[in-house]
Amino acid sequence: MTVNDSAYLGKGVKVGQHSIIKENARIGNDVVIFPHVYIGENSQIGDGTIVQYGAFIEHDCKIGKSSRIGTNTVLRRETNIGDNSIFGSLSASEGKNWIGNNVLIHSQCHLTTGIIVEDWVFIAPLFVGANDPMMLHGRRRIEKFVPKGPHIKFGSGIAVNVSLLPGVVIGRECIIGASSLVTKDIPDFSIAFGVPARPVKNVEDRWRLQEERYHEFRKRVSEEELAKIMEKILSDYN
Repeated sequence: MTVNDSAYLGKGVKVGQHSIIKENARIGNDVVIFPHVYIGENSQIGDGTIVQYGAFIEHDCKIGKSSRIGTNTVLRRETNIGDNSIFGSLSASEGKNWIGNNVLIHSQCHLTTGIIVEDWVFIAPLFVGANDPMMLHGRRRIEKFVPKGPHIKFGSGIAVNVSLLPGVVIGRECIIGASSLVTKDIPDFSIAFGVPARPVKNVEDRWRLQEERYHEFRKRVSEEELAKIMEKILSDYN
C-alpha cells in the first residue's frame, strides 16, 4: 500500500495491499479499505465505513460513517455520500452531487453530476440519471453547460432499469416502476410507471415511512440549505 505522509488515518484502520491514499485524505476510525483501492487528495471517509476491492475515489469526495462503497465503483470528484449508505458494486458517480443518509444504491447504477438523492431512497440496478437536456457535447461554444441533475426526494423507491431525464423531481416517497422513463416531475406519494412515466395511484398510508424519520432529515438539512449546498457544489459551472 502507499499512504501519503499528509494523509490522516484514524484508529483501527485496515488498508489492503496495493491501495493508494493520496495527499490530505482523512480516513476515520475503524475504516476497512480492501486491496487495490484508490483514494484521492482531500477525500474524507467516516468512521466504520467499508471500501471494497478496486474502488476508485477521486479527490474531494466525502463519505459518511458506517457506509459501504462496493467493488469496482467509481466516485468522481466531489461526490458526497452520507451515513449508513450503500453505493453498489460497479456503480459510478460522475461527481459534484449529493447523496443522503440511509440510501441504498444497487449495482450498475449511474449517478450523474448534479443529482440529489435524499435520505432513505432505494435505487435498484441499471438506474441512469441524465443532466444535459441539450446534449451539448462539442457544442458548448453555442450554449454554456450547467448540469441539471434529477432530484429524488426522501424515501422514494426506484425499480430496475429506470431512467430520469434532466431536472426531473421525484417527490417524497414515490414508487417508480421497472423500465420507466421519467420525463416530468412526479408528485409526492405517487406510484408511477411507463414510457413516459405517469402517476397511476397513491402510495397507501401503511407503506409510508415513519414521520419522525422525515423530521430528522429536515432538521439535518432544509430544502433551502440543500439548494445552497448544490449551488456551491456546482459553482464551477455558473
